[in-house]
Amino acid sequence: MSLLRAAAHLLFPPACQLCRRPGEFPICQDCLRTLPRIRPPFCPRCGYPLTSPPGSSGACPGCPRDRACRFLIRSWGIYDGPLRKAVHALKFGGRRALARPLGALMAGVAAADPLLRDVCRIVPVPLHPSRLRERGFNQAQALAEEVGRRLGTAVDARVLQRVRPTLPQAELRAVDRRANVRGAFRMRGRAAWPRVLLVDDVMSTGSTVAECARTLRQGGAGEVVVLTLARALREVSAVRNPAAVV
Repeated sequence: MSLLRAAAHLLFPPACQLCRRPGEFPICQDCLRTLPRIRPPFCPRCGYPLTSPPGSSGACPGCPRDRACRFLIRSWGIYDGPLRKAVHALKFGGRRALARPLGALMAGVAAADPLLRDVCRIVPVPLHPSRLRERGFNQAQALAEEVGRRLGTAVDARVLQRVRPTLPQAELRAVDRRANVRGAFRMRGRAAWPRVLLVDDVMSTGSTVAECARTLRQGGAGEVVVLTLARALREVSAVRNPAAVV
């Protein structure tokens, strides 16, 4: 360690980016244990946490009416509590170091599922250039790069572009979210890959990933599978399963 770096560590000791406890960087083990993880049972199609195993249809009740459920989707955890805090710290708090441990959690999900692991490329959901300038980085790309590093799979952050600015999805109703992202993405060239892993930080209604997947398919991709760090619940009080969230 250089003298300059040693001095910086003395003046500003490494600390957890969530609880600010010194010594463990970028996230301490106590905070990791509090993150609400999705565990079985969950929908085999969209990955939504369930209170009981799926029925004979092999899907959750939301899948038939959910456009995003045309694609296999998996998420590491529930977008709530400490995980929501972690996402906000990464996206809006400038704590980019969180991308590595959070991306590692996502890589664990992908490594356990051949459909997510055995892909030709990993593609992050892009930001519009104006939003990228405002934020300084694309959190989905940062997560995707860690997933790719751990899986040994190439990440292509240029093939999919966001060509028009969109309103923040969190501020819109489900029906408005679909209209908000319709036609917002475009391919840069062709993507003739048999299977692509699309990566984002949070999935709520699935409108964004569905539009990205549709664009990738139109651009030559064979199959698109989706991996997100967090998943918002449709109705928290009605569907949360204490046994499924740890």
